[in-house]
Amino acid sequence: MPSRRDPSRLLPQAVAHRGYKALWPENTMAAFRAAVEAGAHGLETDVHLTADGVAVLSHHPVYFTPSPLISPATQDATLTRCFGIDRALKDCTWESLSGVQTIRQPRQSMPRLRDLLAWLVEEDKLAAKEDDDARVRPWVLLDIKLDDDAEHIVEAIRDAISHVVPSPDRPWEKRILLGCWNASVLQACHRLLPSYPLVHIGYSLSYALHFLPLPQTSFNMAFHTLARPLSSQRFMRRLANHHRALFAWTVNHPRWMRWCIQQNGRYRDGPLIDAVVTDDPALYLAVCARHEDDLDGVRADDPHPGMRARGLLVRCAETLGMVVDMATRNVGMTLRFWYRRFVERKLDDLGGVGAQNGPIKHE
Repeated sequence: MPSRRDPSRLLPQAVAHRGYKALWPENTMAAFRAAVEAGAHGLETDVHLTADGVAVLSHHPVYFTPSPLISPATQDATLTRCFGIDRALKDCTWESLSGVQTIRQPRQSMPRLRDLLAWLVEEDKLAAKEDDDARVRPWVLLDIKLDDDAEHIVEAIRDAISHVVPSPDRPWEKRILLGCWNASVLQACHRLLPSYPLVHIGYSLSYALHFLPLPQTSFNMAFHTLARPLSSQRFMRRLANHHRALFAWTVNHPRWMRWCIQQNGRYRDGPLIDAVVTDDPALYLAVCARHEDDLDGVRADDPHPGMRARGLLVRCAETLGMVVDMATRNVGMTLRFWYRRFVERKLDDLGGVGAQNGPIKHE
C-alpha cells in the first residue's frame, strides 16, 4: 500500500486478527467495529460450521496433543475458552448459540458470517451518505477451519454470501478472500466459489510453495516462518516475482511489526509483505507512522544518558526473549505441521484432491 506521505514507500496494510482482539472479545461485531475505527484496512476472522449448517465466526482451539494414546474424542475443540461452554461448536445449532455471550468483558454474542457482511454494507451506506472518502471500507479474510467438512463449510459460506446484497461498487468477489489451510478446502472453494480469490494459510514454506502454480492464489504465513534466514527471503522473493500477495500473521510485537515494514524497502520490484495481521491494528499503524518519521528525519528528543544505558539493557533482554520465542515457535509449529499432515492427514496435497474431484488449472 503506497504511503500517504510518500507514494514510493510501500507499507503493508493493517489486518485486524479476529477484529481488534487486543481490546475486545475476539470475532465479535464490537471487535470488528473497533478495528475499523482504528484504521484497519482488512478484517481477519475464523469461520466454523454449526450442527445445522450455519457459518459462524468463532475460533475455538483444537487441542494439539500429538500422542496416539489420546483418543480423537478428547482432542475435539470446545467453546470453553471464549464462551465457557464445554461443547464442540459443530454439535450446537445456531438457535442454541445465538444467545451465548463471551466470557471476556464487555460480553458479546457470537455473530454469523452474514451478520458481518450485512454490517459492512451498512457501513458503506453510511460512508456514502456522509460523503466520507477517507472512511475505511475494509476487505475480509475468512480463515476457513479444518474441523468441518470442506464441501459443507464452503457451501455454508456461499449461502451466507448469497443472503447479503453487496454494495453496488464493491461486489463480494472484490472484498472477500477465502483462506484455505489445505488442498481439500481450496478445491471446494475453487469449485463452489470460482470467482473469489484464494489465500493459502500456513506455517510451512515448502507446503505453501506447492500451491504457487495455482493462478491468483495469495499466501498468509505465520510470521516466524518468514523471519528464517535465507529460506524465507527466497520464499518471499519468489512470491513477489510471481506477483502474489503475502501476509504475515500474527504480528503483535512492535519490533516484529517494524521488521515486516522494513522488508518492503529491500526489494526494488515491489513489496515483499503486503499485509500484517495483528491483534492490535492501532499499534501497528503507530509503528508505521514512527517508521516514516525515521525516514523523514523526525526523531524524539534524546533521553538522558542513564536512560539510554537502561534502554540498551532492556533492548538486549528483549532481543534475547524474542530469539527464544522465535525458536520455540519454529519448533512448535514444525511439530504441529507434521502432526496435522501425517497423523491427522488434514494437510493434503493438490494431486490427491485433484484426482478425486477434478483438476485445478495451473499457470
